[in-house]
Amino acid sequence: MSQPALASLTSAGGPSARWAHDIRNALATVGLHLETLERLSGSRGREIAHAAHLLMSRAAAMCNEAMTQGAPADGRHKPFDVARTIVQIANLLRPAAPAGFEIRVAGTGSFTVMADQQEIFRIVFNLLHNAMTIARRQAKARAHMTHVTVLVERNDATVVVRIADDGPGLPKTVRDRLFRRQRSGTGGSGLGLSLARELAERNGGVLRLVESARGTTFVLELIGAATAAETGALRSLGKRVEH
Repeated sequence: MSQPALASLTSAGGPSARWAHDIRNALATVGLHLETLERLSGSRGREIAHAAHLLMSRAAAMCNEAMTQGAPADGRHKPFDVARTIVQIANLLRPAAPAGFEIRVAGTGSFTVMADQQEIFRIVFNLLHNAMTIARRQAKARAHMTHVTVLVERNDATVVVRIADDGPGLPKTVRDRLFRRQRSGTGGSGLGLSLARELAERNGGVLRLVESARGTTFVLELIGAATAAETGALRSLGKRVEH
C-alpha cells in the first residue's frame, strides 16, 4: 500500500484519527511482511500478495470513509458498472479460496447502477467472503461445497445480483434470524449480513434470502442507471418533444 494512502488515514482529528493511526501502523507492518513474501515466493505467491495489497488499500479507503461519514449519502450515489465491481471482488478473494472451490461470475455486458460504489462493494464482498469461509470450514470436515456463482441481470428499472452457492443450505432457525445483529457462528462479529442489508436499503435497494433447490441464495436488487448512450437518446427525444 502506498505511503500517501496510509498517511491519509490520520488526516482528521479526534478518536477516529487515533484509531486510524493504529490501523495504519498495523497495515504498514502487514505490507512489509507481504513485500518479503513476494521476494521469497514464485509467481503464485506474488499473485496472492498483490491481491492482499489491493485489499489493504480497500481497508484504508473504508477507514477514510468512516472518518467522513458526515457527507450526505445521496451525494455519494453515482452511476457505475456493478458487474465490473463484482469481478474485482472475485479476483481479490480467489487467491484465498480453499482448494477445489470456485467463485464464478456470470452476466454479459455492463450493468450500470446508481449507488455508492464503496457500499455495494462491501455488500458483495461480505456475501462472497461468507460463502468462502463456510466452504473452507466444510473442506476441513470433508464436506462438499464446490462453488458460489454471482449472476447479474437487468430487470426493467433494476439490476439484480444473485449470489448462490451449492452448499448444504441454512437451517430454518438460522434463516429466521439471519439479518439480525447477533454473535456469528463463524468467529466473526455477527454484523456482516445485518450491515449488508442496511447498506442495500441505504442505496435504495433490497437484499433478501430466497428459496433455492440447493445451497443458499441471496438476491440483491439495485436501482438501474441509464448508460451514457441511453441518456443521450432520452435527451434527444426530450428535445424533439419540446419542439
